[in-house]
Amino acid sequence: MKNKYHTRQTLLSKIAKADDHHSWEEFVQYYQGYIYAVIRNLGVKQELIEDLLQDVLVKVWKSLPNYEYRKGECTFRTWLCLIIKSIVYNFFRKKSTRNDAKNTDYDAALHALNAITEPEINIIAEKEWKIYVSNLAWNNVKDEFPKRCREIFEASIHEPSTRVL
Repeated sequence: MKNKYHTRQTLLSKIAKADDHHSWEEFVQYYQGYIYAVIRNLGVKQELIEDLLQDVLVKVWKSLPNYEYRKGECTFRTWLCLIIKSIVYNFFRKKSTRNDAKNTDYDAALHALNAITEPEINIIAEKEWKIYVSNLAWNNVKDEFPKRCREIFEASIHEPSTRVL
């Protein structure tokens, strides 16, 4: 059985080369939670994430025909995260250029985002992907466990580690 949590090159190919609405919906369903998490990780306030998520999806939809998989050079998730960073950066840049005292938050966010390098984007991409895939897996199996076991497990993953190394 194929690992359904890897980037499916066939799905990317379908949506890049054809007007396949079903495949695009499948892509959005699969990746929107991940995109949301990366945007949040880049310091965007909760109330702005949905709009930026839509902007990212539009940009991906337009740019995907130009994406070329190069094994070992640039994974799809790194490419996707570079698009996310660009969308968020442009948002902060537009907000910071307005002559408004409230823009200091945007200036600081823009400066922090500008400091993120491509290798750091790759680290963010992989970290968020592991969390995202773990959550998908848990959501797929959690109903197999008794309610109390689920509650204990979920509480344990939200507590700080007390393990001594």
